[in-house]
Amino acid sequence: MQKIAAFFKVFFFLLATVLIYSAYVVPYLFIRLLNGHFEPWRNSILRFWGKCSAFILGLKVTVEGTPPKPPFFVVSNHLSYLDIPIYSSIIDTTFVSKEEVKHWPGIGVMARTLGILFINRRLRSDVTRVNREISEQLNERQGVVLFPEGMTSPGEKILRFRPSLLEHAASENLQVSYAAIRYETTPDDVPAHKSVCWWGNTPLHTHLFGVAMTKRVDVLVRFGTTTVQSDDRKELAQKLQENVERIFIPVVEELEESFEPVKF
Repeated sequence: MQKIAAFFKVFFFLLATVLIYSAYVVPYLFIRLLNGHFEPWRNSILRFWGKCSAFILGLKVTVEGTPPKPPFFVVSNHLSYLDIPIYSSIIDTTFVSKEEVKHWPGIGVMARTLGILFINRRLRSDVTRVNREISEQLNERQGVVLFPEGMTSPGEKILRFRPSLLEHAASENLQVSYAAIRYETTPDDVPAHKSVCWWGNTPLHTHLFGVAMTKRVDVLVRFGTTTVQSDDRKELAQKLQENVERIFIPVVEELEESFEPVKF
């Protein structure tokens, strides 16, 4: 019975994603044709999609602190692809993702038309281009969420923040906001660090079915009460990591096995 329920959860999640995107793309193309600003329309669609996704998959989202208003630059830890719909349901934002996503069937087209920024991690020179695009995307209609760990984890601890994508924030001495996300399942479910956090070699579709197998997932998103500034990107990364660590609650206290991250 639980597998049947999970199948329907995945089916309705995918169906909702396709239908909502279909409702988005025609007005998006019309807005772009007229050289208008598509971000307000995109924000509304993503917020609706994020809330629908949470409802279908049984994610109960709690927000602590005050979400920033655009323009903003937010850094967060990264645990799962579910971080994307969760943050989309809370704030008006775009994201920085690995370039490979741009070429994923279906998902790549959606991501490009939704304004996602892509980085080629294999080319160090690509960081300059991405930092330039980040500066262009920060406006009164949207902010940018960045996952400076560069990978997902089981949520035992915050991984080292990589300074390279903080170059724009440092050079412009921006006030950078920070947040921490955490997942928790019920005692009857598989622990969240194994079922919700995406790491290891589990294929995306298999992992999504595992998420759907859970009865409920409690999601906690904590926004920091301050911002961080520095004109040195390494110092900025260190300060941000310390602040995220301060508000982060581990998903698992002690990891029994080594983990292989999914890089973003």
